Amino acid sequence: MMGKREALHAILNGQRADRIPVIMNAFSLPVARYGYTMAQVMQQPDKMVECMVGTRRQLGYDGLCLGVYSGITRQIAGHLPNSEGKIVGDGDDVIHSFEDIKKLKEFHVKKCPWLEKMKYMIYRMREEEPDEPIYVIVHTPSSVAFTLMGAKPAFKAMVKNQDLYKELERVVEDAVVESCNKLIDYGVDFLWFPMPNFGGYCISRKSYEACISESNIRANKRIKEHGSNIIIHTCGLYDDRFDLVLKESGDAWHISDTKTKKVKEEYGEYVALMGNIPCCSILMEGTEQKVYDYALQECLDGGYDGRFILSGDCDLSPLTPDENIVAAVRAAKDAEKILF
Repeated sequence: MMGKREALHAILNGQRADRIPVIMNAFSLPVARYGYTMAQVMQQPDKMVECMVGTRRQLGYDGLCLGVYSGITRQIAGHLPNSEGKIVGDGDDVIHSFEDIKKLKEFHVKKCPWLEKMKYMIYRMREEEPDEPIYVIVHTPSSVAFTLMGAKPAFKAMVKNQDLYKELERVVEDAVVESCNKLIDYGVDFLWFPMPNFGGYCISRKSYEACISESNIRANKRIKEHGSNIIIHTCGLYDDRFDLVLKESGDAWHISDTKTKKVKEEYGEYVALMGNIPCCSILMEGTEQKVYDYALQECLDGGYDGRFILSGDCDLSPLTPDENIVAAVRAAKDAEKILF
C-alpha cells in the first residue's frame, strides 16, 4: 500500500491511489480539545504542533493543519482604520475606495512573521510525523480583497463597483503568490483555499464570473507553476458554477452542500474530490453508526477511481464526538477493502 503522502500526491496529480486519505480539515477541534485559544496557537507554534499532532494520533485521521495564514492583511493594512474609525490591526474593513488602495503598505515576504512561524511548525510536524500530509489554509486574492473591504462593502462592490473589487485583487495578488510559493518551499503538501463567501448562498453566478473566477484563474496558475498542489474548498452552494471553478486549476475540490455522486459523475474525469460528510447534522449530531454508513457511501460514490479524500464538508466542530471521527476513519478503511 502507498504511504500517506505518496497516496495524497498521486490523487492530487491525477493518478490512482490505493488508499482513501481521511483528512478531516481539523483545525478548530484540536485547538479546543487541548484547551487553547486560536490566538494562543497562532502566536505560540509549539502549542499548535502539540494539539495538531496529539489529536491526529488519538483519533487516527490523516493530515496536519498549520492553521490560517493571515500575514498579508496585517502587514499591508494593519495600520489603517476600519469603517468605524478604529485601528484594530487585522486589516479587516479598511478599503472602500481607489484612494484607500493607495494607502496599503508594500508586502515584504521576507519580513512576514507568520511565514517564519509556519516554517518552524512544518519542521516540527515533519519531525514528529514524517509521513503525514501537512497543509495550510490560505486566502486567495479574491478572499484577501473581501477581508480588506469588509463583508457588506465587498458584497456591494461585487454588484455595483466591480472595478474596485478587481483592482484590489490585482494589488494583493503578488503578496498571495509569493506567500504560497514560500509555504511550498518550506514543505507543505498542499494549499487549502477556502471560498465561503462566493457560493450561491452569497453571490450570483454572474458576480462570481465577473469578480472571482478571473482572479482565481490568474493567481492559481502562477502558484501552480511553482509546483504547488491546490485544494479549493467550494464552501456552500456551487452547483451552478462548478464549470467556472474547473477553470481555476484546483487539483481537488473540497465540496459541500451538494452530492458527491453527482459531482463525481460530472467532473470526476477532470478533478479529484474531497468531502463530503456534513459536519453538523452527521459528524456532530449523528450516531456512530450513522456516521459510519454515511462515510462508507461517500467513499464508494467518490473513491472508485482511486481519486478521493474523505472529509467533513467544512471545518470540524469542536463538539464532534471522538467516536464519530473514529467511525469515519473505519469506514474509509472498509471502503478500501471493497474498492482496491
